[in-house]
Amino acid sequence: MGKISFTMDLWTDLDLRAYMAVTAHWLELHRSGRVQQNIDLRTDLIGFVHVPGSHTGDHLASIFLAIIDRLKLVKKVILFLFYEDTSLYDFIDWMDYNG
Repeated sequence: MGKISFTMDLWTDLDLRAYMAVTAHWLELHRSGRVQQNIDLRTDLIGFVHVPGSHTGDHLASIFLAIIDRLKLVKKVILFLFYEDTSLYDFIDWMDYNG
């Protein structure tokens, strides 16, 4: 409890406008009585924004940071995992320097 995972996806629509969606995932503990407790997986869309300009790592990182900063979640980020996109190494460097 207390840690949050984030997923991010980017795509363009038919008119070539780019968008970013950021989703947060976390575990929430519910206690009912002294012994009984339930853990629920929570997922919420925390950001859906238009991404004008290029998709450089620096640009994407600044947008992601603005979304999580608005919700005071910056300190909850502990790890980034990416799948085969070397331009996103710039994203990690930018977050490390600015986050």
